[in-house]
Amino acid sequence: MKLKKISVKKLFGIFDHTIPINKKSGITIVIGENGLGKTILLEMIESFFKGSYFYLNSVDFKEFILEFTDGIQWELKKEERKDDVPKLILTQVNKNKTSYKPIQLISYDDDDLRAMAGRISRTTRMIGRVGPRLWENRRTGELMHAEEVVQKYGGYLPYDIKLGDSERPKWFKDRHKQISVSLIETQRLISLEEREEKTHEKTVDKYSKELSKTVKSFLTESTELSSKLDRTYPNRLIDRIKKSTNVTDEHLNTELKRLEEKRELLDKVGLIEIEKDSNILEIDKPQEVIKDVLMLYVEDSFKKIEIFDDIAKKIHLLMNIINKRFKHKQFFVDKEDGFVFRSTIIKDKNKNFQSIPVTKLSSGEQNELILFYELLFKSKSNSLILIDEPEVSLHISWQNCFIEDVKEITELNNLEVVIATHSPDIIANNWDLKVELIGVE
Repeated sequence: MKLKKISVKKLFGIFDHTIPINKKSGITIVIGENGLGKTILLEMIESFFKGSYFYLNSVDFKEFILEFTDGIQWELKKEERKDDVPKLILTQVNKNKTSYKPIQLISYDDDDLRAMAGRISRTTRMIGRVGPRLWENRRTGELMHAEEVVQKYGGYLPYDIKLGDSERPKWFKDRHKQISVSLIETQRLISLEEREEKTHEKTVDKYSKELSKTVKSFLTESTELSSKLDRTYPNRLIDRIKKSTNVTDEHLNTELKRLEEKRELLDKVGLIEIEKDSNILEIDKPQEVIKDVLMLYVEDSFKKIEIFDDIAKKIHLLMNIINKRFKHKQFFVDKEDGFVFRSTIIKDKNKNFQSIPVTKLSSGEQNELILFYELLFKSKSNSLILIDEPEVSLHISWQNCFIEDVKEITELNNLEVVIATHSPDIIANNWDLKVELIGVE
């Protein structure tokens, strides 16, 4: 069960938009003039499924409709009140047009609001409490009551800031948790948390360290499995010889070749190192007992490295995408250093190709590396990924191949992607994937 169509009525009090999700390709490209609400729509989708309903309260709209592939439809209506705090009312319309009792997504009183504002001020240094009922934006000096803090900043902070989950009906909780949505924002070089906390670590450096840590965890898991298999190898080998499995030469040689190819891939993506002069494939007509020994060795070897199957495919695709784009530099992945770049034209004093720190890449290169890393490594299978303006800082030639690369990623990770763009070069030859938002003529 996935999202099939997303609609909004009276966005900004004016626009009605509908975005059908392209199920055939998995990629939907949203275009439209500035000011029609492309970015806002992406943020509304993410906020709803992340449970950040306070952000939805801050958006001017009348109705937000989510249609699912099983025919169920959710209708979120915004009802204005005299106290200027809107009510968000959600109704599920079933296939037979019946509906459950509507629910209110946010329900709170003054004490709740103060508690929420307090949690927000403890979560971010940008907001500080200056009185029993007063908070201050430390950057601008703006003074706010609890309600204003929640309305303005609740939607951009960790998504556990919400109320009433224990009271949500089963029909809502069961469906809501099945939909995973992530937004890749236009501002990718420094994350929201880093911007608020004024840290200096760039996202590209953060992800480099994160990948190194991930690779090391897989290596640890592989080492533990290797030790277990090695301890039991003698007994398992004796059992194999006793059973006389009659391994054929052809099957053995095929498996040995497949093992070497798999090891070469893992070596290429920086997960393991292999001996380049292995002659294991040169054994000609081995005796039956040797075939049993080798076959068990092959089976164990596959078990030891199959742990890397998923991450190896992702690293390999990331390397292919980056290396066909970035000029005069080669991209590698290293278990200690994460992202590694070396110049292909400049050498150091030892006549080795010079290393390039990831933070010294151009803004366009960093944007591209971050975007594809997030798609490959931070997107859950069966997720809906929202990408806002992928063309930022990208050369036209990079834009032209963007959709084709995203197609490879959606197939590998089983994703659906909605892209909001102003660039015809991003669309390239994929105009059949576009959905155009229309304003009021």
